[in-house]
Amino acid sequence: ISMPDKWEYPWYAAWDLAFHCIPLALVDAEFAKQQLVMLTREWYMHPNGQLPAYEWAFGDVNPPVHAWAAWRVFQIDRKQRGDEVGDIAFLERVFHKLMLNFTWWVNRKDAEGNNLFSGGFLGLDNIGVFDRSQPLPTGGHLEQADGTAWMAFYAATMLSMALQLASEDPAYEDHALQLFEHFVAL
Repeated sequence: ISMPDKWEYPWYAAWDLAFHCIPLALVDAEFAKQQLVMLTREWYMHPNGQLPAYEWAFGDVNPPVHAWAAWRVFQIDRKQRGDEVGDIAFLERVFHKLMLNFTWWVNRKDAEGNNLFSGGFLGLDNIGVFDRSQPLPTGGHLEQADGTAWMAFYAATMLSMALQLASEDPAYEDHALQLFEHFVAL
C-alpha cells in the first residue's frame, strides 16, 4: 500500500490513498492503477462491497472517492498514452468492483431509503464532537448533507465511467441509465 509521507507511516486511510493516486498517476500511472484496483480486491474489499476505512477500524466509513480517483487516473493515463480510448480493461475492472461498493452504500448507509446518507465522518474528517459511526447517545439517527453530497458525486462519477465504457460496449448503457437515475434522485 502506497504511503506518501513517512510521518504518517504506518497509518493510512482508504480515501487518502485514493487522493494520493491522482498525483502518483502523473509519475507512474500503472502503479496508481494497481493501488486503486488493490483496495477493490477480495483481500481488502468486504464481500458485501464495503471498502476498508483505515487499519484500526476497517468497518468504518470514508467518503466514497475511489471512483473519482479511478476516473481521474484513467484520464491522466489516457492523455499520457496519447490514446483516444484509454485503458478500458482497467476501467472495466475497477468499475465492476465500484458498482458493488456503490450498491453497499445505497443498501447500508441510506437507513430509510430516502436518499439521505449517514455514517462515519463523511467530509468533516475525524473532528466531530461525537463518533458518527456509533448510535447517538440520545437515540435517533443522523441524515447528513455531506454524506448525501458525496453519494451524488459518486453517482455522477460512476455515470461518467459507464458512458466511457458504453462507447466501447453498449451493455454499459443500462448502468449509465441506472446511475443517472440515482444522481437525479439524490
